[in-house]
Amino acid sequence: MATAVPPTAPTIEGQALELARELQTLESAQSTAELPLNNVQIDTDIEGGLITVTMQLPVELGGTGADLTLSAGVYLS
Repeated sequence: MATAVPPTAPTIEGQALELARELQTLESAQSTAELPLNNVQIDTDIEGGLITVTMQLPVELGGTGADLTLSAGVYLS
């Protein structure tokens, strides 16, 4: 499991961008030809002053019946 990253941005929006960048960095460091990792994309619209962050993360389902839980699965180390 990857180490937790404490955010430094003062806003939740800035923290979301920091997290996306950190995930991209970890993916890049761990990606191989046999196992390419590209689950996080950041698209920048400079003219519009916007970014679009797209993430595809593995999930784990747990529990039974009405007590189902959904949590993020680990794919980075």
